[in-house]
Amino acid sequence: MTKPQHSDNPGVRIPPPILVVSILVVSLLVDYFIRKSILQAGFGGMSGAVVYGGAGLVIAGILLGIWCAVVYHKAKTSILPHTADSTLIKHGPFRFSRNPIYLGMVLIYMGICLVRNAPIALMLVVLVILVLRIYVIAKEEAYLTRRFGDAYGQYCKQVRRWL
Repeated sequence: MTKPQHSDNPGVRIPPPILVVSILVVSLLVDYFIRKSILQAGFGGMSGAVVYGGAGLVIAGILLGIWCAVVYHKAKTSILPHTADSTLIKHGPFRFSRNPIYLGMVLIYMGICLVRNAPIALMLVVLVILVLRIYVIAKEEAYLTRRFGDAYGQYCKQVRRWL
């Protein structure tokens, strides 16, 4: 396996966490203004189960991200999507998902929406998934195909994109 060139990378310019946080903030604002201005009605109180479930999703997403970071560190490759990869990681959480970091971000997004009682923002999780899929994952998959060829193709046949 040849050493990757620094100029060869997925081409993701905006860090995915910034994309997800930006969508989350806008979604929460949209949720707030639609529910306060247009609907003029609350959605009732939050049950403890929903709040705890949301907090559980946030914690699960954070732990998944930490696990991925540890795996990247042990593999001595960069976790940053705008850098070249030196290793195709297929172990740890990457045995179950080709994109466990983004899955973790989606879990955190959904958990925050549940804790904040923001059902409209929660429905906009579809936008988060689409932005990650089109803007980030598509570029990364094309790069990994160029970089690792058949090894990445085999990995894609064995492991699903999300879960």
